[in-house]
Amino acid sequence: MKMSVLEEKLRQKNLKITPQRLEILRAVQRHQCDHPSAELIYQAVKKRYPAVSLATVYKTLETLVQIGEIRVAIVSGGKTRYDTRMEQHHHFLCSYCGGVQDIEMKMDCLETYCPESLAGKGTIHRGEVIFHGICHTCENKKNPPCPSICS
Repeated sequence: MKMSVLEEKLRQKNLKITPQRLEILRAVQRHQCDHPSAELIYQAVKKRYPAVSLATVYKTLETLVQIGEIRVAIVSGGKTRYDTRMEQHHHFLCSYCGGVQDIEMKMDCLETYCPESLAGKGTIHRGEVIFHGICHTCENKKNPPCPSICS
């Protein structure tokens, strides 16, 4: 997304447009294939803005989620990972390296396999599936570490 569009969204929400806030979004966009954590974003932003705090990064990421600019992709190992891709998709999480990959699946495929007990829970606005396994890179290592699910 262009920064001018983001700036307009921030203005509409009466939010300040700060260089750090814009740099945080740029960092999320640069690392979108990694589904970055706040810590990864912090390290990237700190290179350009050494005075930025981790708290600022967390608050800004929360704000960007609230205004619909990014979304929480997955929470794994106590870390929230963020996604700039807002359309419906699912994720594959590697148990060895912690890498997250996008998975394409039609929504009607999900509806076919939803448990009947889900029907009585309320109105569902979005559904996501997280597949856990071992990515090809880790599978091809000679002696990969034992995945966390074995511990």
